[in-house]
Amino acid sequence: MAELVAQVSNGVTAPTVDLSGALLAVSSGSGEIHQVLDPSGAPVGQRLANTTGTPSALCVDSDGTLYVCDLAHQAILRRGADGELTEFVREYEGKPLKGPSGVVVDRLGNTFFCDSGPLGETTLQAPQGSVFTISADGQLLQPLALECLAHPSGLAVSPLTNVLYVTEQLANRIVRFAQRPAGVYHASVFYQFSGRMGPSAVACHPTTGSLYVALFDFASPRVPACGSIAVISPEGTLIGSIEVPAPEVTGLALFPPQDPKFLFVTEASTGSVYKVAL
Repeated sequence: MAELVAQVSNGVTAPTVDLSGALLAVSSGSGEIHQVLDPSGAPVGQRLANTTGTPSALCVDSDGTLYVCDLAHQAILRRGADGELTEFVREYEGKPLKGPSGVVVDRLGNTFFCDSGPLGETTLQAPQGSVFTISADGQLLQPLALECLAHPSGLAVSPLTNVLYVTEQLANRIVRFAQRPAGVYHASVFYQFSGRMGPSAVACHPTTGSLYVALFDFASPRVPACGSIAVISPEGTLIGSIEVPAPEVTGLALFPPQDPKFLFVTEASTGSVYKVAL
């Protein structure tokens, strides 16, 4: 059962646990980065920064550096110990990004991000979304999938296999990127959904390898609907589902990250953050 733990603002997304154990999230409507809960789980509601744009995702690396995707700035911003937001990446081979929509850093320090632009820019009719990786030393930016996906929006790296999972929202599927040999990625369809608009976010359990997938759909006053989170085994089998009170499910975060007991969920239409016991 989903427990409401905070109301942030409409457009809330990208729940992220920082190194202290506090829960962060962003508001795409206001541009703000929020500390939603303190490490004890108590509501805080503190505003940490404002991108003055349209933040769509964030993550924290092993040094505590915060990376924020922003659709309006068409860039990923970085916030270090000084608290200032600076530009991390905004172009590939001299061409501006469309608008990063998801980011994750693996245990080796490599960064992976989706570049989709706002919803509706990279569609089934014009599947021009991309997935990129940046090496841990920051010297190599390369595409894993270049201008061929229909709104890629969320990513997760399996700590067990180093496989990268990407939600391709407007194709309603999960795409899997596996390496063989190291550094050479092969893409395939891992799971095809039906119904709802499509998966918006994904989280990978660190010990079981199971995926938790947020299935987004538009909220409608005429057709009240609950939100849904699919649970997928590492073999690609649907093994369960979790219901939340509203359908615009935008983000997921496992807590604590190394031994999860809860799943935090953001829902954009109501500005809500929920906690689900696993």
